[in-house]
Amino acid sequence: MKRITELVLIVVMVMLVSVGCGDTTEKSKTKPQAVTNLSKPDSTKWHYVEKYDIYYQTGIDYCEKPADEQYEQLAVFVPGAYLDASDNGDGTYTCKVSESAELNGYSAATAPIMMPIETPGYAAAKALNDEILMTHQGMLEQLSYYTSQGFVFVLSGCRGTNEGAPTGVTDLKAAIRYIRYADDVIAGDAESIFVYGMSGGGAQAAILGASGDSELYTPYLEAIGAVQGVSDAVAGVMAWCPVTNLDTANAEYEWMMGCTRPKRTDELNAISDKLAHAYADYVNSAGFTDENGKPLTLTESKEGIFQAGSYYDHVKGVIETSLNHYLSDRDFTADSAQEYIDGLNTDKKWISYDKRTNTASITSIADFAKHCKTASDMPVAFDGLQGKHTLFGSGDGERSHFDRILADILTELNSEYAADFAADLVKANFVGHTVETRVNLYSPLFYLMKSREGYGTSNIAKYWRIRSGIEQKTNSLTTEINLALALKSCDKVDNVDFETVWAQDHTEAERSGNSTENYIAWVNTCTKG
Repeated sequence: MKRITELVLIVVMVMLVSVGCGDTTEKSKTKPQAVTNLSKPDSTKWHYVEKYDIYYQTGIDYCEKPADEQYEQLAVFVPGAYLDASDNGDGTYTCKVSESAELNGYSAATAPIMMPIETPGYAAAKALNDEILMTHQGMLEQLSYYTSQGFVFVLSGCRGTNEGAPTGVTDLKAAIRYIRYADDVIAGDAESIFVYGMSGGGAQAAILGASGDSELYTPYLEAIGAVQGVSDAVAGVMAWCPVTNLDTANAEYEWMMGCTRPKRTDELNAISDKLAHAYADYVNSAGFTDENGKPLTLTESKEGIFQAGSYYDHVKGVIETSLNHYLSDRDFTADSAQEYIDGLNTDKKWISYDKRTNTASITSIADFAKHCKTASDMPVAFDGLQGKHTLFGSGDGERSHFDRILADILTELNSEYAADFAADLVKANFVGHTVETRVNLYSPLFYLMKSREGYGTSNIAKYWRIRSGIEQKTNSLTTEINLALALKSCDKVDNVDFETVWAQDHTEAERSGNSTENYIAWVNTCTKG
């Protein structure tokens, strides 16, 4: 996976922004000069929705050479308080950013900009136009939750899996660059952009947060005519159940959940076991540490595959914390809590409960997985032996395998699938990036971990909030745990708020309350100190 020769030397962006695992959002004393032929939003073409006091524009081009205009456009929604408007008499308004008005403690200059990433499964997201907006009035009500709190709301379309990685994130980066370019016309603080999403959207939000200003994206941004000379880093990331770090996803899945599968053919059993072993090798070389800087590692165990060590204890602790939060959050009496635990222990006692302290502990990660997180029926969860994915194809309709760890295992086993995997991994796209390099571009830990070549080559978001449903079958719990661990090791990341929520699945999981309200409250905490 290591392709040092494919890393492009950072020349331009080093002069524009500070590089590394650090602060990405401070405005420089000398504002970078945007280079583009794109027009800024027309100040005479705003529309107004009185019911929600929102001015908006749709169909804004954010790149000069779009590959597909039905995706590569954005829409902007601004609280009425931030604009001084005059009616043009034809249903449009001429607006100027107000320098004095405030809403919820924000002004037009300080308001955070909220940018949802709505790409389940890394799918494409069509750009919003007036026709779509008028036929889906509920969208205005939903986004008014944000504008009523003083936030500017930007909705960007982007390409997806059919065009192959990294087109989705490339388009979103181009949209972010455009927002900075047009920040004198679009109200809000262009240095306070928060991206958020669930599942594949959460994954792409995390990639954006980790890969700000990465030079590896330069040829893709140039190809679509993105604004040059400005940053594409973001201030904050909210990721619910992000299906990310696909380079290790198969190995993570088998290490945590492979024990829940029924035995299959000898080859499939061997592949599952070797993936679990490979995950231990990965963990022990990755450089994960606890809050005190102590290395987290896996060691061999009498039962299972590398089900021991400080990393194992950390993961087990996360599971127990989630369960204990559930017990404290619910309106349980001591007896009813015991009844709940007894219900979970019906087949086997794997949870011990202390009525006096209202706390519980589990016997093992394997027992937790067998009772709460059973694996899918697929023999390999992400990059299957026969089925290929479009995400790491080259955008020409061809699909591709992408898992180097699995490819090496197949070679070791002399599998009939080995040659196919090996051939796919070295395929190069139009900029000369192999599949392995493009997997790196879509892996946040490539930029966050000191053990990876991408470390120190990007500007990383300061604020992170990560939530997952602990029972989701989509990916291993270690996906979110590893992301949180990597972020907490970055000394310039100001805030990492991570929880995995008991008894919830693949959803916008929250311990209590409403996900939107909780997210808004978190952003306010980040921006208002």
